[in-house]
Order: sequence, then structure tokens, then C-alpha cells
Amino acid sequence: MDRGVDSIFLGEGRSIGGFLRERWIDMCDGLGLPRSMSEPVTDQVRDLLRPWADLPVGQESPFPSYVADDGFPAEMSVKWSRGRPELRILFETLGASRPITAVSNQTAAVALTDRLAAEPTVGLDRYGKVADVFMPDTGQAAVSVPVWHSLAWRPGRPPAFKIYFGLYAVPLHERHALVGEAMERLAMGSAWADVRARVAQAAQADGVERELEFFALDLDSGARSRAKVYYRNHTSSVAVLEQMASLARAHEPHRARSAFRALLGTAPDAAGETPLTCLAFRPDTPRADESTTYFRVSSFTTSDAEAAVRIGALMAHEGIDPQRHHALLDAVAPRPLSRSRGLQELVSYRSLGHEGDVCVYFRFPIYPQPSPQPCPPPRPLRTALQEDAHR
Repeated sequence: MDRGVDSIFLGEGRSIGGFLRERWIDMCDGLGLPRSMSEPVTDQVRDLLRPWADLPVGQESPFPSYVADDGFPAEMSVKWSRGRPELRILFETLGASRPITAVSNQTAAVALTDRLAAEPTVGLDRYGKVADVFMPDTGQAAVSVPVWHSLAWRPGRPPAFKIYFGLYAVPLHERHALVGEAMERLAMGSAWADVRARVAQAAQADGVERELEFFALDLDSGARSRAKVYYRNHTSSVAVLEQMASLARAHEPHRARSAFRALLGTAPDAAGETPLTCLAFRPDTPRADESTTYFRVSSFTTSDAEAAVRIGALMAHEGIDPQRHHALLDAVAPRPLSRSRGLQELVSYRSLGHEGDVCVYFRFPIYPQPSPQPCPPPRPLRTALQEDAHR
């Protein structure tokens, strides 16, 4: 259900790249990072968005991307792990020529992935094994699988990169076959088969659909590099989310349940609209290795002020100073938090034994009208999906 979130930011007279550069600088300032540290990465972000970064923001999106509800093609997030921040941007690469189409976007995404090969942290071996599963005939009009990229930067380290394939553009009956083929090529077939069987069994037992929506890869060649799948849970049941999270080896149920209550309260059906579950796989594990749960916080709060209180409670639960999040909001929000909703769109939690990660996803509502639903299938939850963070 569309909540009709109003536009919060003004973008007229700016380019898309210029607007995002301003928001990235705001985020860095809110995190208290010195410009001497942040400026090289700020410039790198702008370079990744070229040549389409020069497109004007305009009064409506030049292409209705599903990264954000209003069609804007990017979001940013901050992950907090052991009290340390990691700043990320997730975006859909737009084709530079007009008209912009799904096919031209995919072609531009392939070109960007090739460019990333020059980055010191990037390895494309795993991507090369599965790219043709999701993009068998790049450049053909029938191909429309959305491809997104993310940059994740922990101050003091070089950025890390990921790639996402939007399965929501594929008929439902074909999605599992595509992921199954990719997982076999990555030597993760047994772990994927285990998850698929257990998800099907749970859905049969409780009648709740868990819709497979994204497949993603870490773009590095390390032994711990992950493949990830994202499910949209068609329920607000906390119990279903706990069951999905428990599919992962590293999930600690008691800690996660306590964290969920810090964010949501104790109501059993308080998880909001279509929460997401990400399951991460590694080559050396016989089952899913990690799980991350995403809550659409704007769907169960009345304002960004209320969302900030809820997020602050979760951060405090994890031993993270909530004031650091409030300082970030002070730097980013263009109006009082009591007068906006949707700037803080998602919050995610990943339990890792006795530790947990909290990530907040920021949207920049700039267009007054929501983007249309893809047809078919139903519109996906705009995650964000930004990923459950680099290790």
C-alpha cells in the first residue's frame, strides 16, 4: 500500500549527481568526518555516477527507478557495527542517452562493472560466473533485469562494492531457477537447496508468502566473499521474521528477539509493511551463513521524529550512542523531523552471535508522485536493500 510520502527535498536547478554529492557531504559532516578524509571518496562517488550524473533532477524522475518510492535512482545508508560507522550509497545506473530505458540502464550497468575492475578491492571472478544467468542477451529489448551497484566506505579503508540483480522483473516461477543456477556455479548449491526447502516448508505451514526479490554479490575475490538473496515477507508477523532469520548459521535468536522488541515493542504483528529478509551465503558453509532483517520503519511511525526515537532505542540496545544518529539527522534533514516522514525509510538488524549490526537507510523524497508499480509482478519493497553491510 502506498503511503503517499510527500517530497522532502528540493532539487530543481540541480543535476542528479550534484544533488547526491550534496547529500553525501551532509552525511559525512553528520558523522563528524574531516573533509580531508571524506573528499576523495566524495569525488569517487561522483565519478561512479557519470555520465548520467549530469541529468537534471527535474520535476519527475527521468526513469522510474525502484530504488526509492518516488522513482529517484539512489539511496544512502549508515551501518553501525561495534560503534563504528560505514557510509554507503546504492544506485541504479541510468543510461546516458535519451530515452532512458531498462535496456540502456542494464548496458550502462555492465559498463560500470567493467570499470570497477580497476578498483583495488574489486574482483569480478564470481560476477563473471553468473552474469549471463541474469543478463543472457544484454542489449536485446526483451532483457530488463535491473542491475544496481553499491559503494560501502568505512573511514580509514578503501571502499567495497556490490552488485544486485532485481528478480522482481522476472516472472515468479523463473526466479528460483535463476538463483539455483547461479548458486551452483558459485559452489553454493547445497546451501541454497537447504534454504529453498525450508522456506517452502515454512510457507506451507503458515500460509505466508516469502517472495524472492534480489540476488546480490560482493565484488571481491576473497575467500569470505558472499552471495545474497533477499525475500520480501508478505506479513507483519514478527514470528515469521524470526523464523526466516533462524535459517542462518550465525543468527542468535535470543539477542535478535530482544533487539526486535527494542525497535518494535512487544506486539507480535508490529513489523510494518512487507519486511525483508536477506540471507548471505559463503562457499565454505553448508547452509546460509548470516541473516539480516529489514523493517520499513516509515510504515509504522507517524514522522521521522518518531522513527528517530525507535531507531535510537535499537542503537542503545546494541551499545551504540543514539546521539550519533541524531547528529547525522541534524546534518541531513532539510526540515524539522516532526514535519517529515520517509527520510529514515528502513532500519535493518543483523545478529552475529553476541554482536549485532544496525543500519539506517535514508531516502531523499524529491518527486511529489510515487513511481508506478512494475507490472508484472507487484512492486518490490525498495530495500535497499541496501545490503547487510560489508564484513
